[in-house]
Amino acid sequence: MANPSETAKGRTFGPVLAIFLTVLLDMLGFAMFIPDLQLRGEGFVRDFLHLAPDAVDSRIGLLLGLQIAAFSIAQLITAPILGRLSDTRGRRIVLLISSALSVVAYGVYAFAPSLPFLILSRALSGIAAANLGVAFAYVSDVTKPEERAKAMGFLGAAFGIGFILGPGLGVLLLHLGGDKPFLLGLVAAGFALVNFLFIFTLLPESLVLSGEKRVRSLVGDLREAFRSPTLALLLVVFFMVQLGFTGLETTFFRLLETPRWIFGLNNDAKRIGAIVLGLVGIIAAFMQGVVIRNLPKGTDERKVLRYAYLLFIPSLALVPFLPLWFPGVLAILGLGISNGLAQPTLSSLISRNAPLGIVGGIFGVTQALGALARVLGPLIGNPLFEWRPYAPYVFGAGLACIPAYLIWTTRLTLTPASVSYAPEGAPS
Repeated sequence: MANPSETAKGRTFGPVLAIFLTVLLDMLGFAMFIPDLQLRGEGFVRDFLHLAPDAVDSRIGLLLGLQIAAFSIAQLITAPILGRLSDTRGRRIVLLISSALSVVAYGVYAFAPSLPFLILSRALSGIAAANLGVAFAYVSDVTKPEERAKAMGFLGAAFGIGFILGPGLGVLLLHLGGDKPFLLGLVAAGFALVNFLFIFTLLPESLVLSGEKRVRSLVGDLREAFRSPTLALLLVVFFMVQLGFTGLETTFFRLLETPRWIFGLNNDAKRIGAIVLGLVGIIAAFMQGVVIRNLPKGTDERKVLRYAYLLFIPSLALVPFLPLWFPGVLAILGLGISNGLAQPTLSSLISRNAPLGIVGGIFGVTQALGALARVLGPLIGNPLFEWRPYAPYVFGAGLACIPAYLIWTTRLTLTPASVSYAPEGAPS
């Protein structure tokens, strides 16, 4: 009998399209909250501290950072667990459970009256979003190594399209809902419900499960990952770039809104910010869905990653200093191009170096590292913002110089390590 995973690899487009649509619906629901979360969160923090709307207080940055980090703390804890479950129980069941949890999380957001409820909603969303590593593992299951960068680019385009449509749709729903979260939360919950039904009815299982159960812990997966110098380097690079970029992710709408800096958009911050992120998403989606997928056969992915980071660093550093729309559009263009090139390329390199048999676990580790970066990022970036609004961007660009240097000066291999399993119930 033919191996189902090998059969799937012979008909790659269907399964990859299915997971593309799944991730698109997931990311669309997530991105809708970006224009609302920072400013609503700041308002809830001020209410919690009993501060006036224009009061300057160092506690604002810390508490706002903690509120934003709640999403990533939950993702950090659960991503490796979901990755390992997907290796032993299958990808499909994990995707089903996580999409169902998204429905609950967005429903809580719709009715959140205060900071504790907002934190609860974000924590539940973080647990649900820990499925992204499983989605990457799914694509790895159904593609050949030489096709993986293109498939990852196609998947990455789902992120870009989600960020194109999500913020603008979120702003529209806030406008229709009188700047209240009710309509925004319910529509996002509806997208999550559609996602659940789509997975349930149309997404086939990609993993061939054996009768023997393999038991690993996060420590065990990390140990296996760091047995390969190249994989260890790629994970470090992933973590540091994510940490550098979170300064923008968690302060950008505040940067546009604050009267303390050059933009001072006040009530227009959400609308203009959504347009800017939409432009970044359009460019990134084009790079991932068109450019990456049409690179000549034999293109060295390592060189693509090196030049992407070379563009990323100055683009991030210049964001707070370039007025909208010109020359600020140059930094927007640079971020879209560099992210569009780097994300699928790095994911492909990680999958090609991941030990066979624990690809889901390795992508769970990757998502956990990304979550750790987004835990630390708001806690660093928002206090830096309170000090100087441009500081998170300069810090992030400076930090990204380290992984860029490592990528340029280290020889990267494309050979996965072997893997050793612990017997069921044994420590790993």
